[in-house]
Amino acid sequence: MVDAIDVRILRILVEDGRAAYSHIARMLNLSDVAVKKRVEKLLQKGIIKAIRAELDYKKIGYSYTVFFEVKTEPQETPRVFRRLMDLPNTLEGHIVIGDYTILVKALAESVDAIKELLDRIGKIEGVLEVKSFISLESASKPVEFPAKLAQRTLGA
Repeated sequence: MVDAIDVRILRILVEDGRAAYSHIARMLNLSDVAVKKRVEKLLQKGIIKAIRAELDYKKIGYSYTVFFEVKTEPQETPRVFRRLMDLPNTLEGHIVIGDYTILVKALAESVDAIKELLDRIGKIEGVLEVKSFISLESASKPVEFPAKLAQRTLGA
């Protein structure tokens, strides 16, 4: 599990994933080495999955964000899901409950690229039906730090 110091480190990294170990160390009155070891431990445990940049995809040529609902033969869902996640423009995938078993978020450069992707998904063995939705506008909230975990910093 994580202790109160780990929680404080996580909170800082959630707010700024680029925070230097030396900066975190000064904030928490620890050594750089202690912070580095704790972050490495959190990575090894899988608590921190990744520290990455958030991109503006439109600025690098991907004009469209597309969502696909994919209905599969039930026994084929895990295999189809893996195939969908292997597609080069897939950003996210979710196995869901409902009429459609998989929800995928992908990028496309053009309407023709969306058609090609739709066709490619439809040809995967085990796929019964595909619906696509083109995002007209999107927004995201900053990553929120879980309140229950934050309580540990207060000794609760």
